Amino acid sequence: MRRDTPARGLRALLVGALVSLPGVAAAAGGVLKLSYDSSDRYGESFYFVADADDGTYVTVNMTVTNIGPGSRTGICRATVLRPGKRAWTAQKRLGANDWSYNPALDQLNMGECTARVTEKSLTVDAPLDNGRVQLEYARKPEPWSPDGSVVESGKDRYRHEVVLAGSPATMKLRVPLEEVVTLKGGGYVDHSRSTVAPAKVAKRWVRFRALKGPPYAVVLGREGQGGDYAPVYLWEDKGDAKLLESFTLNQTGTKDKSTWQAEFTDRDGKPALTLKGTSLLQRSAPVESLGVLGGLVRPMTGSPVTYLLRAVMERPGKAPVDGLMEVTLEGE
Repeated sequence: MRRDTPARGLRALLVGALVSLPGVAAAAGGVLKLSYDSSDRYGESFYFVADADDGTYVTVNMTVTNIGPGSRTGICRATVLRPGKRAWTAQKRLGANDWSYNPALDQLNMGECTARVTEKSLTVDAPLDNGRVQLEYARKPEPWSPDGSVVESGKDRYRHEVVLAGSPATMKLRVPLEEVVTLKGGGYVDHSRSTVAPAKVAKRWVRFRALKGPPYAVVLGREGQGGDYAPVYLWEDKGDAKLLESFTLNQTGTKDKSTWQAEFTDRDGKPALTLKGTSLLQRSAPVESLGVLGGLVRPMTGSPVTYLLRAVMERPGKAPVDGLMEVTLEGE
């Protein structure tokens, strides 16, 4: 089990709180286009995930936000979790003039970090802090958003979109003080855009992704601050997502010694699926690690805690499916 180390600055911790949210509908003009908003609560992020056959887990986040000091701030962040090795996370904060979108190439430039949709695939390159993460997804993006993917709070909105639900993926990783490795596995990409303060978007999230398919699968469940449930759905391999009704969460143990189980019901109130955590990979609590300073950012970001676990999805009459489970709570 690995645990995040405290970031050096307040901005890093703000970013950590923002990117812990699941990843909103693509703006017209290209899959990777950002749709900027001047709201102080604006945040927009692409979340690239890869799960290697050897158990390595990789993420790259490309984010633009007005939350915290400054506006139109860009952030590129990468995390590599390799079995038996120390976790590696690096990120770079960028000014308003240091990120851009190229519509001719459908390419997002975040400083030296880039993401691009090619004729047949999607590629990501994140050179950060003497390391580098390169991802190539073999499938071209096919964005979709199920019913319930828009969360409204007055005039503000949070929107969720799956850009690439499941694809074979290649990872080339250069982590400082380690050998360069090229790994095979599966990947996932989503996109979120919000002008709702992160603390108000949700009380709890549950996510499950089976990326080394077939079968591929995506499960997403959100519980609102008022006890509403939406979006809640299951997607498998092809076709539309199946809308579900709600979920319950159960924790065994506490903090770094805990595991989780989620029970989902369908629209008829019948059991639809169970997610069972099998091993904890990481517990991330960026605002919690601020201590007293957390009070400065908690009113806007809340205090999200995210558990990343290896897990299995079980359904009546079907074979179990292995994948990755994330549970995000608004504080503990």
